[in-house]
Amino acid sequence: MGFILAIVLTFLGPSNSSSVYVCTGPNAYSYHCNRNCRGLNNCSAEVKIVSLEKAKAMKRKPCGICYRR
Repeated sequence: MGFILAIVLTFLGPSNSSSVYVCTGPNAYSYHCNRNCRGLNNCSAEVKIVSLEKAKAMKRKPCGICYRR
């Protein structure tokens, strides 16, 4: 069941609009609204779903690619 949930989240994005994706690598500085954002392609560590509040507490800024409007 956990595997299926991971697949669904990968394609549909976080189920809660206040959830974002972050790379846990040492040089990461952004949070992303889309798991498939090309800004995550060079992540040297794990990509995790966290709350927007936690991402901001981690001093992350919105990704210039997936938050561009």
